[in-house]
Amino acid sequence: MKLRLLVVPLSLLGLFVASAPSADKPDAGKDALKALNEFIGQWKGNGESKSGKSELWKESAEWGWDLKGAEPALKIKVTGGKQFTEGTLKYLADKKKYQLTVKTADKKDQVFLGEIKAKKLILTHDDPESKDKTTVEMSTNNEGARFVYNVAVQKKGIGIPKKMVEVALSKEGAAFSGGKKAECIITGGLGTMAVSFNGKTYYVCCSGCRDEFNASPKKYVDEYEKANKK
Repeated sequence: MKLRLLVVPLSLLGLFVASAPSADKPDAGKDALKALNEFIGQWKGNGESKSGKSELWKESAEWGWDLKGAEPALKIKVTGGKQFTEGTLKYLADKKKYQLTVKTADKKDQVFLGEIKAKKLILTHDDPESKDKTTVEMSTNNEGARFVYNVAVQKKGIGIPKKMVEVALSKEGAAFSGGKKAECIITGGLGTMAVSFNGKTYYVCCSGCRDEFNASPKKYVDEYEKANKK
């Protein structure tokens, strides 16, 4: 990568890893989530069961920014997935951990905690009843054009985790990545949607950033123009 369902959409290679922001920094959560900018976009691909009888399926996912709440977050919606259907990814600055809250395919709520390690976002969930430990790994590769995630379960928290699901997705419009890339005026990620202000065109990476820009265009244009004059 730069849930580089959820599990989204997990082995993201080429993820840009930023140092963990200070907990007392106002934008710590947003800055930490920017390290996952390559996750943003619409994805389509295939999933495969690695447990028991082999099963294949089509899966699609949409990742986008949610900047309207008290804390910035990444929202995820999964269609056709066998593991998750939707989720929210936040950064807990006080714990220096990423928190992924998901709705599973069987309509259960699960919370995963983790961090970026070896260019992968690795998150775990400990089930209080079964004592099983579920691990999700997410990453991107091919300059952000591919998103991979896998889910493994360690029964009773003992022994070697067994891989249950592996999903590989391709970003829609990835061919756009050739040559110079447009930058999202809100987050600095890959800009894929055009917006305009005072007759000039800018780009955003998702519908969440588009809505944020439309609510305060002058604010973001001024910040962007100032940053690009340096």
